[in-house]
Amino acid sequence: HHRLAVCLLARRRPARLAEKLLHYATHFRPARALRRRLAAVAARRKRLAGQAVKARVYRTLLLRLPVRKGQVVYEAHMGKQYGDSPRAIHEEAMARGLALRPVWSYAEKPDGFPADARLVRRWSWPYLVALARAQYWVDNQGFPHALDKPRHTTYLQTWHGSAYKRMGFDEARVKTQNDPQRRRLQRAVDRFDHFLIRAPHDADTLGRAYRLDPDKLLPTGYPRNDRLVAAREQHAPRPPLAEALGVPDDRTVVLYAPTFRGGPGHKDAELPLDVRRFAEEFGSTHVLLVRSHYMERAALPATAPGTVHDVSGHHDVSELLALADVLVTDYSSIMFDYALLDRPLIHFAPDLDAYTAERGSYFDLRERAGGPVVDTQDALHEVLAHLDEADPHWKAARARFAEEFGAYDTGGAAAAVVDTLFAAHTPRRRPKPCPASRRRPAERSGT
Repeated sequence: HHRLAVCLLARRRPARLAEKLLHYATHFRPARALRRRLAAVAARRKRLAGQAVKARVYRTLLLRLPVRKGQVVYEAHMGKQYGDSPRAIHEEAMARGLALRPVWSYAEKPDGFPADARLVRRWSWPYLVALARAQYWVDNQGFPHALDKPRHTTYLQTWHGSAYKRMGFDEARVKTQNDPQRRRLQRAVDRFDHFLIRAPHDADTLGRAYRLDPDKLLPTGYPRNDRLVAAREQHAPRPPLAEALGVPDDRTVVLYAPTFRGGPGHKDAELPLDVRRFAEEFGSTHVLLVRSHYMERAALPATAPGTVHDVSGHHDVSELLALADVLVTDYSSIMFDYALLDRPLIHFAPDLDAYTAERGSYFDLRERAGGPVVDTQDALHEVLAHLDEADPHWKAARARFAEEFGAYDTGGAAAAVVDTLFAAHTPRRRPKPCPASRRRPAERSGT
């Protein structure tokens, strides 16, 4: 880090006198006492603004507030994004013109969040009041565990991906926790009234791992994947995002999206992929989009202009998946979504064995993958260089993979969820025409 320091020196008599007076005014006994008092006030103010105090006020006072009919609080990835299934549900409800009051939670900045909703900062007082008065909660990961669900609230948990690694009470980390910690997790998941699943695999893994009542499982598929099903069936040209990123039509778009490898408090990621080497070898024919996990940040090296784009800050990963010609991931749950597009899928996982030994897994990825599994960058480059010849051999495996882990993703999940969750709400105005991506197809076409 480079720092600039400026030091003012008192050279003349008036300046030296002023310096002495200032030193005396700030160091004599009353001034020291005042500083201590101000520090104590600041510390108390910080405590009062802390989450522990806010949670107590929420439980004792705010939960007594009356319900605000039609109010829906949406949150995606703990307020870090406007995307995923909560976004698809919000947009479907707004397109229908339902008499709802949408509220969106954001973690840091409201940039990119919808203009047709009220925005509240996560853990702010308006956020807590909105949750306490909401008729519906909709999120994909979990509202703060310390906040009880009001009696009048229906909580839809859309979740954020099917399970490869062990989850919930199946995790080794959770199994070693003490009883109070496990009870906190159980209380958090007991708040769910509905939990979306996209295949029987989810019921057998997530549903069991979180000890969910089978009646709470909604087999609608993921609303976020309606866009992918539509993109596969319509064979539409590249989405407008390609032009926004400056991607030429003659370049193959490779999306690199690894999973989260760190633990609590871990933010800086070291990507297994050598991005500079990739750009040097494929930069003339390919464009690499790098999407780090939302809980991490990755610093990318300097590369030739137009060869690599950091798209980690893009709100909705579904838009990136629809743009990509090839997905390179490891064992991230993004593989289950991308398989719906019936496009080349490559697993680049140098640490696969170590990761599964540490975290555990529900199946053997090498046996059931929808694309090649490689553990070196040389092997990855070899696959990419001969993808046109090799990929046809993977079509049948990819179709089985998509069906096994996305059987309920038929393109009408957002409509089905809105029908179920907001059935009591009628349109307040004439609804907008529903785009093709929101229509429910009569039957699923093959992947």
